[in-house]
Amino acid sequence: MHMHGHNGYILAEGYGTWDGSIINAQNPQRRDVHLLPNARDNGTTPSYVVFQLDMDNPGVWPFHCHIAWHVSGGLYVNVLEHPNDVRKIHIPSTVAHTCRDWSSWTGGHLVEQIDSGL
Repeated sequence: MHMHGHNGYILAEGYGTWDGSIINAQNPQRRDVHLLPNARDNGTTPSYVVFQLDMDNPGVWPFHCHIAWHVSGGLYVNVLEHPNDVRKIHIPSTVAHTCRDWSSWTGGHLVEQIDSGL
């Protein structure tokens, strides 16, 4: 799993139901990508990872799996951080123009893409 634009920390990971305990609370492992452990017992015992994120970067940030077909299957979420600050962000006209051009082009063309592109 990966969160763009942030520092992340692994507070716990394991199998079954998280019991609320934190691993190394004084100095948790810093990661920007972390592998979710495989489920046990032929997939009947799920695994978990508990993340802490420094939410100090206004924007809309993707949190997703790095396996392309997992993202295409829905293992992706956008996190809106500090929405009032996001409203104040000025988008340069060149970026806005690029977005309009892409929207115009895709309105008349099929984009052949087999996964999410992440």
